[in-house]
Amino acid sequence: MGDSTRFKDSKTMIFKKKIFKRFLPLLLIGVFCISNFSHSALLAQQPTPTPTPTPIPQPSLPPLKIYEALGYEGLASHTSKDFLVLVRYELPIGESPNTEWCKSEFLENSTGCDETIPNPSFPYSLRDGMISAIFYDNNDVLHMVQPKVPRIGNGLLGIYADAPASTDFGFNSALMPAKVCLVLSDSYFTPYPNSNNYNCARVRNENNGTVSLANQVSSDSGILYDLETEIGLPLNTLVSANGRVTPSGQVYLEEALSGIVTIARNANGETVFQLGVNRPNQSFDPTGYNVPLQASIDQEIEASKISTNLNIISGQYLGFDNGAITGGLIFLILALVVAVVTMATTKNGVMALVMFAVTMLPSIFIGGLSIAFLFTFLSIFIVFGSWFWIRKAGAS
Repeated sequence: MGDSTRFKDSKTMIFKKKIFKRFLPLLLIGVFCISNFSHSALLAQQPTPTPTPTPIPQPSLPPLKIYEALGYEGLASHTSKDFLVLVRYELPIGESPNTEWCKSEFLENSTGCDETIPNPSFPYSLRDGMISAIFYDNNDVLHMVQPKVPRIGNGLLGIYADAPASTDFGFNSALMPAKVCLVLSDSYFTPYPNSNNYNCARVRNENNGTVSLANQVSSDSGILYDLETEIGLPLNTLVSANGRVTPSGQVYLEEALSGIVTIARNANGETVFQLGVNRPNQSFDPTGYNVPLQASIDQEIEASKISTNLNIISGQYLGFDNGAITGGLIFLILALVVAVVTMATTKNGVMALVMFAVTMLPSIFIGGLSIAFLFTFLSIFIVFGSWFWIRKAGAS
């Protein structure tokens, strides 16, 4: 009797395993299809609202000042119509501990602000969204915004716009003279009315594009020299005696416009930076880095708001702001589970690997995997697969 019962239990177990093996591929194919062909946006739980800060009243507003603003066109090339405004400004640090802009409510890291003579260790840690640099034409029409001011104290910032910005408003005589203003955010401050009428400077346009820019930053009377003087640095700290921008000066300029070192060249086509721009293996035009299929997928991801929702999940619950990593982790965990189940039921490592790869594929459509990674993986897989089958054929 006992043997009969065990036999029936064994048959039942075998039958269940057969059913599981038969429907597992259908289940995985269903997951693959849903992941690929569903166009509904991922609905993420909204984060807990951050309390709105109490705006600083007008009598307590920290001072700020623009000393000069210089306009340039034709940075990308001599014929391009892009436009840059290079601005020298000051957000005062103060002369006593934790005053002016050198305090924790304005800086992410206020180390050094509590010293007798404030000397912030991280002057570039100004909190985002507190202050912007805005470009207005002579009719007070807004054209460009730079939402990030690089640092407190004396510094340089850049406001850049692609073509045809120079013809539309930058060098458009009908809209000149223009001005640049430092405008406080009304989320953190109670600014004075008509913010575009104070903390401003007229923009002085300079012709001859990048050559004029190079001459300006390397001159012994240019904007970088004036910055050096205003900070009180020793002579030739930012600009050398032979008219070359030093590494210290380059820091300020790179904060204003990333890549300025490659475009600021004098009339002879020579760099005006001490470190120069010539590096090994850089005398060629790279190709193949822009994959149209990847660009199309990225555009679809942005349009469907999937990346936005994944970023919310990552930032609120996981501690980082990259939603693509979150999506990749979700599919990685799912793929590992599928691979383990496949291995346990089929005892076949190759099948488990295939199921792992198939489960990971849909993550391409949420940014978890890139097309470049996919084809790299396929290339490696083909190499090892070919080696395996050739070896197997030779053994037989």
